[in-house]
Amino acid sequence: MTAAAEAAPSPPTDADARAGISPAPAGPSGSVAVLSLVAAIAGLVGALPLPSVPSALLVGFFVLCGPGAAVCTWVTLPRRTVLAAVPTLGMALTTLVTIAALWSSWWHPTALLVAGSVAVLASGIVHRRRTHTPAPDVRELRSRLTSRGLTAVRSPALRSTGFRVSVALCVAALTCWAVAVPTLPSVDASYYGLLFSGSGRLLIPATVLTAAAAVVAIATRSSSGLVVTIGTAIVVSRVTTWLGTEMPLYDWTYKHLAVVDYIQDTGTLTPGGTDIYAQWPAFFAVAAWFCDATGLDPMVLAHLFATVVHILLAVVVYATARTLSMSRVVALTAALIVETVNWVGQDYFAPQAWALVLAYGAIALLLASRRAPRAAVLAIIPFAAIVPSHQLTPFWVLGAAVVLVVLRRVRPWWAVAIMLGIAGAYLLANLEAVAPYGILSGGNPIDNAATNFTMAGVPAKETTSTVCRALSAGVVMAAGICALIGWRRRRAHWLTLAVLAFSALALLLGQSYGGEAIFRVYLYGLLGCALLIAPTLVWLLTGFARGGRDRLRAAGAAILVCAATLAGMYSYVALWPVIVETRAQYEAIDAITETAEPGTRFITLHPAGMPTRTNGNYAPMTLANPYFDYPLSFDLAGDRMTFPSPEQLGDLFWKVDQSDKPTYVTFTEQSRRISEYYGTYRPGAAAELEAALRVAPGWRLIHEDGDTAIFVFEPKPAASAP
Repeated sequence: MTAAAEAAPSPPTDADARAGISPAPAGPSGSVAVLSLVAAIAGLVGALPLPSVPSALLVGFFVLCGPGAAVCTWVTLPRRTVLAAVPTLGMALTTLVTIAALWSSWWHPTALLVAGSVAVLASGIVHRRRTHTPAPDVRELRSRLTSRGLTAVRSPALRSTGFRVSVALCVAALTCWAVAVPTLPSVDASYYGLLFSGSGRLLIPATVLTAAAAVVAIATRSSSGLVVTIGTAIVVSRVTTWLGTEMPLYDWTYKHLAVVDYIQDTGTLTPGGTDIYAQWPAFFAVAAWFCDATGLDPMVLAHLFATVVHILLAVVVYATARTLSMSRVVALTAALIVETVNWVGQDYFAPQAWALVLAYGAIALLLASRRAPRAAVLAIIPFAAIVPSHQLTPFWVLGAAVVLVVLRRVRPWWAVAIMLGIAGAYLLANLEAVAPYGILSGGNPIDNAATNFTMAGVPAKETTSTVCRALSAGVVMAAGICALIGWRRRRAHWLTLAVLAFSALALLLGQSYGGEAIFRVYLYGLLGCALLIAPTLVWLLTGFARGGRDRLRAAGAAILVCAATLAGMYSYVALWPVIVETRAQYEAIDAITETAEPGTRFITLHPAGMPTRTNGNYAPMTLANPYFDYPLSFDLAGDRMTFPSPEQLGDLFWKVDQSDKPTYVTFTEQSRRISEYYGTYRPGAAAELEAALRVAPGWRLIHEDGDTAIFVFEPKPAASAP
C-alpha cells in the first residue's frame, strides 16, 4: 500500500464497518464564532471582582474556548478536528501570552485577561460583519437550544437497552464510590495501596462496575452510554485524588506551587540557576496568571488539576479519532482506553500534564493536515507553547512529526521544519542549564528504561511492579497486534497510528530522564496505542450479537477489559501511603520554610510527607545552596544499609556543626514507609536516628504531632572579640 493511498480518504471496508469506522465530513462550524463571543464575554465578566470560584470558572471557560474559537473562525479546519483545536489553541495561546509577559517584565494579570477577552470579542464581531451574519436573536437562540435539548433527551439512543444497562452499572459504581470517598482522607493505607485499605476497597467494585458498563456500551454500540462511562471512570479514579484527600498528592506538587508562589509574590521568574524551572517556566507562568486574575488559591487549582486534565485528554483523544474518520463508538472507546490504562500518575499539578494535553492536541492538528494543510501550520502554536513548558515532550512530538512527514502523512513539511527550529533554538539558548543534567545519558535503551529504585523492598512493591509492567506490556503488545491486523487488512491510517504508538521508544536511545523515561514513553504512546486497539476492541465486543465463536471472543475481550481497568486503577493508587499529604504536616513545614534564611539545611531520609519547597522563599535558599533540601543519602558517609552507625552519626553531626546556619531534620510516616517500601534503609533506621537526635547535644525538638517530628540544630553564635 502506498503512502498516498493510506493517507487519502478511503471507503470503509467490511472490517471497518464491523469495527464501527465511518467516513467523516469536513467543514467549518458557524457555532465556533458564537462560542468565541460567549467566551470573550465570560472572560470580561471573570475579570470583575467576583468570588474566586465563579471567576475561575468563567476565566477557565474563556481560556479553553475563547482564543481557540477565535482562531477557528478565521482558519477553516475539518469539523471533527475543531473539537481538539479549540481547547488546544486556547491553552497554547494563553501559555505563550503569559510567558511572554513575564519575559518582557510586564506582569499585569487582570490587564492581560481583559486585553485577551477584548481581542477575542473584537475578532468575533469583525468576523460576523465580514460574513454579514446577523446578530443572533436571544429568544431564537434559546428556543433552538431548548429544541435540541429535547431532541437529545427523546433520542432513541437514550431509550436503548444498552444505554440503560450501562447507565445503571455506572450509577452502581458511583454509589460505591460515594460511600467510600468521605472516609478516604483518614484511611491508613497498606503497602498494597488504596484499593486494599479501609473504605478504599469499595473502589474495587466501583472500578469493575465501570468496566462492565463500558463493555455493555461498546457491545451495543451506545455512544451515549460510553460518554456516561468515561465520565464515571474519571470520577472513580481521578476525582478520588481530589475529594478523597485533604491536600494535593505528591511532594513534587508543592515544588511546583512554590514556583507559582514566587511568580505571584515578585511578578518575575525565578532567577537563573535556581532550578530547571527557571528555563522552562511557561506552565508556572500560566498557573500564576490564572490564580492572580481570578483570586483562586493555587492549592485549590492543584487539588483538582488531575480531574481537569483527564477531561481534556478524553476530549482531545476523541477528536483525534474522529479526525481519522473513526465512528463515535470507536472514538469514545479510544478515549476510554486512554483513561482506564493510564496509571503513570503524571496528571498532577505539573508541566508534564499540561504539555501532554498540548501534545495530543498538536498531534490531532498534524493528522488533520493531510486534508487541510493549514492545520499543520496551526500545530506550530501548541508546539511553541510546549517547548518552554517541558523538556522532553516537544522532542517526542517532533520525532513523531518528522517520521510522519517522511511518510507523507503530514504536510506541509516546512511546518515541521519550523517546529524543529523552535525546539533547537530554545535548547541551544538554554544549553548551559541543561548540561549539568546531561543532554544524553547513554545509548543503552535497557539502561535508560530502568527506574530509580532497583532495591528489594516489601513484597507489595514486587506485586505492584508486576501489575504495572504486565498492564503496560499488554497495552503495547495489543497495539502491536492491532497494527499487524491493520497492515494485513489494509486499514486506513494503521502506519500513522503505529508511528504515534511506538515512536516514543526512540527516546530510550538517548535519555533515561532521571529514571522516568520509561514512564514517559508509555504516556506518550498511549494515544497511538488506544487508536490502534479501539477498532479491534469494538469489533470483538460486538461479537456478542453475532453468536458462535464471536461470542466466545467477545467474552474473552470483556474479561480483559475488566482486568485492564482494575489493573490500571490499582497501579494508579498503589503508592497511596507514601504520596498522601496532610494539612498539619504542610502547615508545620511551611511556617518554617517561609522565614528560613538562605543557607539553612533540611534533611530527611526520603522527601515524603513534608515538602520543603512550599513557597517562594525556596528560590533564595536554592541560590545559596542548591542542595539545601536534598535527602540524607546525598552526602551520607558509608552504606545506607548500615545507617545509623556510630561513625555515620558522628560524621553527620560534624557536618552539621560546620554550618553557620540552622539544620532541620524531619520525620514523617510517609518517609518511613517509602524507606521500607523500597528497602533503601535497613528497618528501624529512622527510629534510631530520631532517638539519637533526642539526646544529642544541640538538637532540639520543635514540632511533634503523631508520627511527625521536626528537630533543629542551631549553631551557637561566634564569640565576639574582646
